[in-house]
Amino acid sequence: MLSTKKIKASPQSPTQLVSSSSADMIASNDDILTLILHRLPLKALLKFKTVSKHWLCLITHPTFRPQHNSRAISGLFVCRLSDITNPKYDFLNLTPHSSRAPFKSLTFIDDPSGIKILQSCNGLLLCCSFRSNRLDTTYYTYNPTTKHYTVLPPPHHSSSGYYSFGVSLAFDPSKSPHYKVICIRNYDPELLDHYQVEIYSSKTGPWRSSGRPFVAPSNVQFENGVFWNGAIHWVSDWGDSLCFDVEEEQMRDIPMPSGDGDVRLYRYFGESGDHLHLVEVYGSDNLQFDVYEMERDRSGWFVKYQVDLNPVAAAFPEMVRGYADPIDLHSYAFSILCVVHEETDEGSFMVLHLPNKAIRYNFKDNSFRKLHDFAPLRSRVGVGGDSSLEFEYFDAYQFIESFACV
Repeated sequence: MLSTKKIKASPQSPTQLVSSSSADMIASNDDILTLILHRLPLKALLKFKTVSKHWLCLITHPTFRPQHNSRAISGLFVCRLSDITNPKYDFLNLTPHSSRAPFKSLTFIDDPSGIKILQSCNGLLLCCSFRSNRLDTTYYTYNPTTKHYTVLPPPHHSSSGYYSFGVSLAFDPSKSPHYKVICIRNYDPELLDHYQVEIYSSKTGPWRSSGRPFVAPSNVQFENGVFWNGAIHWVSDWGDSLCFDVEEEQMRDIPMPSGDGDVRLYRYFGESGDHLHLVEVYGSDNLQFDVYEMERDRSGWFVKYQVDLNPVAAAFPEMVRGYADPIDLHSYAFSILCVVHEETDEGSFMVLHLPNKAIRYNFKDNSFRKLHDFAPLRSRVGVGGDSSLEFEYFDAYQFIESFACV
């Protein structure tokens, strides 16, 4: 006959009781719990949103700002030019660990014409419908980390026959959880050099006109605005460039480095780590050039890095065209996708696009390595052959993990 024994549950030790009571105290104290959540990485926060409705409310509250909501660039989205109606994006992972692409195409909303990225700004993407008629364009803000989006109301001018020359996003999470969208439109169809600024605020809502119309040269690239230091910056093909102070709502001239000729041959203009960079390349032997950085007060530029790509060309002979390209006048095939400013200059680098690949070039020691292989280029009007390039700097968009609300 089998004997049975009753097993008594052992009482909790004092340590277990203290641990249990400490956990209960933390879970019931929103201030302590919020301090802990602030220190967690963004990917963990995304998972912890599903723990309970209470945690979801804490994490998604407008005043919640994770400590790790930094400006670190995790990767780049690059738009495939061969996909016209519904753009596809390659993802270049810039972190030391493997990472899946957040998306290959933008499908957060059903837009029959497809959606493309216009600009990336500190974790948010400004997107628009892929329509040829600018009067019918729909604009969106999208957070690829949280997958949240907002459909922006149409600008005031869209119903009156006016059209936009450029729409830009201004967002600085270190100063405010809110963002603004700046639209540059024509003021009068018969006055080609007269423009008007319209502003949309995620805090206050509707579009509104800002200030009086202004005059600007036709060579200012309003479609490629860059937000830095509280202002949207636009580069020009010659002469001074422009910036719009978002808070003061003032348009200002900004000086540019002196170029070798009347036309500015700039190869890169962008922001990283709260620094604004510019690259101009002149001459057919274009493998040595400077990377400029803007002074904080916008008084001028200084040389931040000096680049020598001769070792890169030796390692990747497909860069050599053997002729001067009739479009960009350069005999070497490369474009600059991004200048990445790290916390220390030792880690700062540049992402270059060579035929069918991307490489990472370190400024400190001139070392380089391959980052990504692109699928062979299928079609690009006016460009062909093994040495053709598919991407320029304005085709690459930064991915910064962010918990920002849209």
